Amino acid sequence: MEGGEMPTTIQFNLFESEMVLMFLKTAILIILAFYAIFALMVVRQVDLMSKTLITKVSPILKVLSIAQAGFAIGIIILAWGIL
Repeated sequence: MEGGEMPTTIQFNLFESEMVLMFLKTAILIILAFYAIFALMVVRQVDLMSKTLITKVSPILKVLSIAQAGFAIGIIILAWGIL
């Protein structure tokens, strides 16, 4: 390099690649789907627990588990719309 020439560099932004973006979107949706499945399993387990062990807290736990499942499904719908 004569005369103080600057070396040329090629800049590559990883997040501008279509394949990488599609992989990330798919991975996010799959992770959210697993979370929703887990939330639905929690609803089932809380229901079984409520039938077995009857306490004053059981209805509150049931409502919270259903709210969590609704939140998980809502996040999937929101992410699907955004992504």
